[in-house]
Amino acid sequence: MPATPHIVVAAPATEEFPRQSEGTIAELADGRLLLVWQEFWRGDQGHLDSDFWPARLMAMTSADGGLTWGEKRVVARPGGDEVSCYSPSLLRLPDGGLLLGFMRYHSVSPILSTGEVWVSHDEGQTFAPLGRGWERRPYGPTNNVIKRLSSGRLLWPISAPAPEAESVADPWVNGVVYSDDGGATWREARNWVALPMRGAMEPHVEELRDGRILMNMRTQLGAIFHAWSEDSGVTWSLAQTSGLRSPESCPELVRIPRTGDLLVVWNNAPYDPGHFSHFGMRTPLTVAISQDEGQTWGHVRDIETDPGRAFSNPACNFTSQGTAVFSYWTSEYLPTGAMRDAPIDLRVAVVDLDWLYED
Repeated sequence: MPATPHIVVAAPATEEFPRQSEGTIAELADGRLLLVWQEFWRGDQGHLDSDFWPARLMAMTSADGGLTWGEKRVVARPGGDEVSCYSPSLLRLPDGGLLLGFMRYHSVSPILSTGEVWVSHDEGQTFAPLGRGWERRPYGPTNNVIKRLSSGRLLWPISAPAPEAESVADPWVNGVVYSDDGGATWREARNWVALPMRGAMEPHVEELRDGRILMNMRTQLGAIFHAWSEDSGVTWSLAQTSGLRSPESCPELVRIPRTGDLLVVWNNAPYDPGHFSHFGMRTPLTVAISQDEGQTWGHVRDIETDPGRAFSNPACNFTSQGTAVFSYWTSEYLPTGAMRDAPIDLRVAVVDLDWLYED
C-alpha cells in the first residue's frame, strides 16, 4: 500500500446524481472493502449542496484495499412518503454479522426521521431489518458513527433541534441512543449537550481506556468541542473546547486498532466569522493523533490541501492489512468562497498506518 495518501474518486458526481457523499466502510471476511454512501438525485430545493434533496444508499466493493472500486448497487431507497435515506454507518458485530444504521427523512420542515437498523449475515450482499433507533423523531445522525463499547452496548450519536429552535438554522443539541441487545431495541440518553450559536452538531464518540465515553462535535465556536459520559452514554457532561481550531464542519473520531491511540479527522483551518459559508474554509483535510485519550493532539498530517476545494464529512476505517481508509466528499469552491452549485464527488484516500505517525 502507498506510504503517502493514494486518493481516488470512488463515486463521481453525474448530471442525474450531482451529489455523492457521506460514506462508511467495512472490511469483509474475504478482505474486500464494502463502501456504503448516499447518492442524491437532482432535486427542487435549490443548490447542489442541499441536504434536503432525495437520496438513496448505494454500495460497492474494492478488492485491492480501496484503490479501485467495482460496480455500484442500491442498498436502500426512500419510500413514498419519505424524502431520502441518509447518513449510513457500518459496524461489524461479534457474531460476524454486519450492522447498517441509517435514517429515513420523512420531512425536513419540520425535521422528522426514523433511524433504521439493518443486519447482514452474507457479508453485505443483502440486509434485513433488525430494529429502529427511533421512530418519526426530529433526530439526525451523521455518517460512520455507530460504535460498540467493551460492555457490548451500541451507541448511535445523534443531533436534534434544541427545544427553542424554530428552523434548521436555529440551535441544535447532541445526544445518543443506545442498545444493549445488539441493535434490536434502543433507548435515548437522559440529557443533551448544548452550546451557543447554532449549537452542537454531528457528534462522534469513542470509549476511553478508563471507561468514559468521549464525544466530539461540530460547532460555530471556532473549535472542535468535547463532552464526556461516565455511564456509558446515559448522561453527558457540559462541553468544552478540544483546542483544535476548526470552521463549522464535521470532525471524525476513531481509535486506531493497532496502537490504541485516538485519531481525529477535521478541517484544520482558521475560524472566520465573516466567511461566506460555515465560518471558514473546509480545507485542508487533516488528521491528528492523541496518545493521552484526547487531552493533547500531535502527528498532524494533511490528507488533502487544495485551497480551491471543500472536504467534508470524513469517515475513517481500518483494515487488517495495516491501512487507514478515509472517505469524504469534496466540491469546488466558487470565487465567493461558497460551495453552492458545484458537483460533489465522494473520494477515498488510502494510507499506511506508519504514515499517520510521521512528523
